[in-house]
Formats: sequence, structure tokens, C-alpha cells
Amino acid sequence: MKNNYLVFIIAFLLIIAIYFTGSRNIFLGPIVERDNSGLYVLDKYGGVFVSGGAAFMGDMNFDDPKAVDIEAAYNGYYILEKSGKVFEFGETEFFGDADLKNAVDLELAGNGYYVLDKNGLVLEYGFIKHYGNGKFDDYVDIEAVDGGYYLLSKNGKVEAFGNARFYGDLDNIDAIALAITKNGYYILESNGVVHPFGNAKDFGFELLDKKSAADIEVIPNDKGYYVLDSYGPAYSFFASAGFPGPEFSEEARYIDIELIS
Repeated sequence: MKNNYLVFIIAFLLIIAIYFTGSRNIFLGPIVERDNSGLYVLDKYGGVFVSGGAAFMGDMNFDDPKAVDIEAAYNGYYILEKSGKVFEFGETEFFGDADLKNAVDLELAGNGYYVLDKNGLVLEYGFIKHYGNGKFDDYVDIEAVDGGYYLLSKNGKVEAFGNARFYGDLDNIDAIALAITKNGYYILESNGVVHPFGNAKDFGFELLDKKSAADIEVIPNDKGYYVLDSYGPAYSFFASAGFPGPEFSEEARYIDIELIS
């Protein structure tokens, strides 16, 4: 009995230590080793948290919570704020700013990038092609493929443009993000539920009572994914064991996660 009590005390102290040290990667499924280098996590004020081998190259310090996206590029990254202004860090190339009221996402494609507005307007910058705008309302994500892109609306509808292939969608959910695989994609709900489509593998999900899911990031070659909780935990589904999430935030400040390899 004394041994069991001692084990309980040690386990409890370990949980408390993990909670307050910022090592907030929660592994669901077997802990595995991957070749990926690290993670970037963006908060809504433009702050950047780095984990693993991800290199910090600067961030923003907005007075208002107006940051909406971070996109990792070769030797650098971009931060998008909701007016459409793009900030580049490291050795990234600047292709232009949008002039919008409700920019929601930046997506790299070839030698350029797309900026998506909440109403479905897609603006292209650099040497890339425009394939169309959304026809629904309240968009949350754009994901590029070779010769096309997908748009995700807040209620779970997916639109495929150019060479992007449609695999299915949902309706009347609170969709947060779309993540692309080789022959499919995932839709993430605010409650943490992950919906696979096409050949995307189902690695599970963690149901979040506060509906605080912020983003999903897929490991290449269908080897798992991360789900970022806006309060700080980075849930790891068959993903790398080496990258803790950011520190806990009482105001649910974290909005985006990027994997580099």
C-alpha cells in the first residue's frame, strides 16, 4: 500500500512539473521518432514560439490580437495579420501585401503565395496562378497543391480548384483547419475532432470540451499529425516525441502551428 501511495505522489508531482515547465506535448498513440526538425507556433499577437530544431528569426508584438497565420519557408517564415499585411523573416522573399479587412490565411505555392479573405476572395502574389474564389461564406483556410488549391469554409464545406481533387466535406460543423495529404485531407473541428477524407489515415483525436482546437499539421507521408490547442498543448498523434508545445495560456492565445523538416 505504501509503495502504491509513493507511486501516486511521484506521478502527481511529474504531472504538475510538466504542466508548469512549458513541456506541453501530449502524446496520443505510440511515441515514435521522425526526421522532422521542429515546430513553429504563432500566437494571436504575432509572437513566435519555436521547438526542436526550428530557428527563431524574429516575431511581431502587436498591441491587438490581429495575427492570423504563420507559414514556414526555406530558411525563414512569414506572418500574416488580418488586414492582409505580410511580414517576412529570415531569407524569405516578399511578394506583396493584400489590402483586406478580414484576411484569414497565407499559403505558399511555387514562387509566391496566396492570401485568403474571410469572404472567399483569393489574392495571388509572385509567379503563381489564380484558380478561383470561394462561393460560400466565412472561410478559414486555403491549402495549395500542385496546380490548384482547396478552400475550407467555417461550416465544413470544401471547394477544390485547378488540379485539387475533391474527396468530400462536412456541413454544419465548426471547422477550424484543413490539412492536405498525398491522396486526401483532414478537416479539424474546434472541439478537436479530426475527420479524414480520401486515403488520409485516421490516427485519432482528443475531444476538447472548451472547443479550443486551433490548427492541425500533418507529418509527411501519412505518418501522423499534430493538433494545436489554443491554450498551449500540442497533441501528437503518432508524431515526433521531441517537440514540446508552448507555455500554457489562460486567454487561449495560440492560433497556428507549422512543422519544418
